[in-house]
Amino acid sequence: MPIQKMKIFLTPFCEATPACLLVMVQGNIWLATMGHVQKAVETGFITGIGVLILSLFTHRWFGNKYLVAGITGGMCFIADLLIHPTHFGSYTTEAIVTGAFTAIISLTMNFIGKKLFVHGRSRLTKGR
Repeated sequence: MPIQKMKIFLTPFCEATPACLLVMVQGNIWLATMGHVQKAVETGFITGIGVLILSLFTHRWFGNKYLVAGITGGMCFIADLLIHPTHFGSYTTEAIVTGAFTAIISLTMNFIGKKLFVHGRSRLTKGR
C-alpha cells in the first residue's frame, strides 16, 4: 500500500517537473537556472501531492488513462498558477500550456510504458 501511494505521488511529480521547466524557459533548456529548477520541482511536488490527495477519495479514475492525464494536467495548472507568475502571455497562459504539456507527457508515458511492459513481458515468458 505505501509503495502504491509513493507511485501515485512520483508519477505526476516526474511528469510535471520537466514540463514546467521546459515551458518556463520556453524550450531553451540552456537558459534554465537553479531558480527555474527549484520552481519546477515545487510545481511537480504540489502536482504530486494534489493527485495523491485526490486518490484518497476514489480509485475508479485510475483505469482511464485520459482522465488520469486530465487530472494530472489540471493539478499541474493549479500548481503552476500558485508557484510563480507567467513568463509569457496573460496571467494564466503559461499555467495552461504547462498543464497541457503535462497531460501530453502523461498520455505518452502511459502508451510507451504499456508497450514496453507488454513487449518485455512477452520476451520474458517466450523462453519458457
